[in-house]
Amino acid sequence: MLPTRLALFALLLPAAAPAALFHLKGSSERSPAITLRKRIHVNTLITQPGTMDIEWGGAFSSDGSFTFPTAIHFTPEGPHAWWGRTEFSASFDSLSYNQVNHFGDRVSAAATCVVRDGEKLDIAVAPQVTYLLRGDSGARAGATAIARYDVGRSSAGVTFTWTGATNPSPTNPAGTFDLGAGYGFRLKPSGSLGHLTPHMNWLYERSTGNSRQVSLFEGMEYQVTDPFAIDFAVQHISLWGNQPDTQLVVGITVNTGRLRRH
Repeated sequence: MLPTRLALFALLLPAAAPAALFHLKGSSERSPAITLRKRIHVNTLITQPGTMDIEWGGAFSSDGSFTFPTAIHFTPEGPHAWWGRTEFSASFDSLSYNQVNHFGDRVSAAATCVVRDGEKLDIAVAPQVTYLLRGDSGARAGATAIARYDVGRSSAGVTFTWTGATNPSPTNPAGTFDLGAGYGFRLKPSGSLGHLTPHMNWLYERSTGNSRQVSLFEGMEYQVTDPFAIDFAVQHISLWGNQPDTQLVVGITVNTGRLRRH
């Protein structure tokens, strides 16, 4: 069995999206990677087999720009690692900057496979590809490794991501890697406080030709009902390294439940 879901919510873009952060200020990767970070301390690593997660969110920057990502995650039922313990996901978004709304400049797809499903330790790998639709051309491809450890109401984890560009440019680096860590703690085992999970994250990122950046994040997950949750978070992007930015992130996730009844 997969570990018990602490909350069904995961914000903004797929878990296998590159963990590089969303910037409108020249970043090569515009994925806020909230989903990926939350899966190391709030969500299970993949959607429960036979169900689908549908995610909507908004990230509002201090410079007035914002983005509204949408993501769909589905794990088919089956007896194999590649068909039963692998989640398939796709995502896109809309952007607003310079007082103009745009369809997102990229579409992402990923397959997140749980290679170890232990009582406390879970490990997943996630090959991924992002197709660039405007501005830069080509695609970015790579993979993410995720490890998560659960003890009582606490969950902690680490991630490592590398992606490469098929057509590098000054705004689309040839290679990007990042290392992240996070921790979450459900306040109570039951009752009203049992619906709340504070969480925090740290992320180190380095791209070819660019200086490193370190970012911090903190937020609160509120699981309203079993299939529905809301999250509020603050992203302190590039506190050390590139031009800093602060974003307020709000999002919801709805789980469909079992799509097929036996």
